[in-house]
Formats: sequence, structure tokens, C-alpha cells
Amino acid sequence: MTQKLRIWRVVPVCNGVQAPTFFVETTEEGRDKAEVSALKQARQRSGLSKFDCWNFNLIKTELRLDKFGRYIKYHQ
Repeated sequence: MTQKLRIWRVVPVCNGVQAPTFFVETTEEGRDKAEVSALKQARQRSGLSKFDCWNFNLIKTELRLDKFGRYIKYHQ
């Protein structure tokens, strides 16, 4: 069984102000489960989750990992 690697861009937002973005990777089967897992990882990785006013917007990207661990644009 193959796992589908999804890379999500996380944008922390508070009252229209954006904090620096970061990336989160998930390997769940369904997209809904992957989105829930990405949000959970984003809240664990960011210290802004301690404050109620900060929300996390998730954006599915078209990026892939190369053999050196860098994110590259996927052209297909």
C-alpha cells in the first residue's frame, strides 16, 4: 500500500495580520483526515496556538520532496 504525501502551507492569521508561514507534511489516506492531521501538527509546532485569537489557514500546495529533502514545484 502506498502512502500519499501531502504538503500543506500553514498561515497563522490574527485580525488580518499574518505571521510567518511554515510547511507541514501528512501521509493519511483521505484528504479530510489529512487536513485534520495537518491542523493538529500546525497547532503543536506553533507557539501562537496558546492564544485564542490566532487561526491557522491550511493551503494544499503542489510541492514535492526531492532526494535532498528540499521542496520543489511539481510540474504534472
